Amino acid sequence: MEVKKFVINDGDLILGQVEMHEQLVRGRDRDKTVGGGRWHVDDDDRNTIYFYGSSVDFGKVTREQFEESFKQPSLENMNVIFSEKEYLSDVLKEIRNK
Repeated sequence: MEVKKFVINDGDLILGQVEMHEQLVRGRDRDKTVGGGRWHVDDDDRNTIYFYGSSVDFGKVTREQFEESFKQPSLENMNVIFSEKEYLSDVLKEIRNK
């Protein structure tokens, strides 16, 4: 089953809908991947994108690694939220409780 996943490879944030995170780095140096997770665009406003979770293939991305990564220009106009929570439901609970 394909799922919305991301990795950071050689400083680049790479998004895709794949079965395994390793599919996102095909043709790139796998050893330069620092980690990954999942992403989700908010169903209500479509202007918020959440990054969370971890990758079985590459491990978890830290907040610092995420902040330092190069993001596609298409994300410039979006509200980008990074969470170290594993599940989207926990990310949304955390935001509601702020």
